Amino acid sequence: MKIIAIVVFASILMVGSSLPAFGVVLVFLDKDVYEIPTPDMPLTIFIESPGKVTISVSNGDVATVLGETSSGVFTIYHDDYDFVDGTMLIVNHINDYTLKEWTDVSTFSKNVSTEPVKETTSVKSGNGGGCLIATAAYGSEMAPQVQMLREIRDNQLMNTESGTAFMSTFNNVYYSFSPIIADMERENPMFKEVVKAGLTPMLSTLAIMENAESESEVLGLGLSVIALNLGMYIAAPALIAMKVNQQIKSRK
Repeated sequence: MKIIAIVVFASILMVGSSLPAFGVVLVFLDKDVYEIPTPDMPLTIFIESPGKVTISVSNGDVATVLGETSSGVFTIYHDDYDFVDGTMLIVNHINDYTLKEWTDVSTFSKNVSTEPVKETTSVKSGNGGGCLIATAAYGSEMAPQVQMLREIRDNQLMNTESGTAFMSTFNNVYYSFSPIIADMERENPMFKEVVKAGLTPMLSTLAIMENAESESEVLGLGLSVIALNLGMYIAAPALIAMKVNQQIKSRK
């Protein structure tokens, strides 16, 4: 998942700047309706997002900001607001690079007999959103390749400080362009196959990360994977281009 940025960024340069608008939503609350918190029972909500979100509530007038979180978890207390039936819960994320804004809204109710879970099909998976480019390339979030990326992220990276710090920075960059690439894959089968071919070597190197268990192993193997992919996707093509250029010049 780490070096997808390298592959697709090169693709963006080749395709050009006339990219289609995209409609992928990257922020999700885990439920449509929440029970109003009580003095004895605060409410913990779970949020899917590629980065920091702002949590607000409103009774139809000006929204009141309750706080922010980057962890995907936020607790709301009874005395945080004058909750009534229909109070809106609003979560909002603004991408630092593109200033693109994503918002999701749910409501509060005094009596929630069943708590429906939101049905989201685009990017939900684990901590920090899904791998949009790989999902579009392989056709499903359940594809083995996508599941491997998700498991490495959740089981290795997100369980260490260095991995969590990396993913926080990576997500801010990755989600600034990945929805565009994912939409392009869905609209252009040939481009989809090009991306899929480009992802294959990276997936092979990322399999190394499945053996990482400790902080030092995640850091060491992670740096090794990055070095391998830089070599494959940047150094090797650059070296080949230089050799070809030298051969052309020598024949003149």
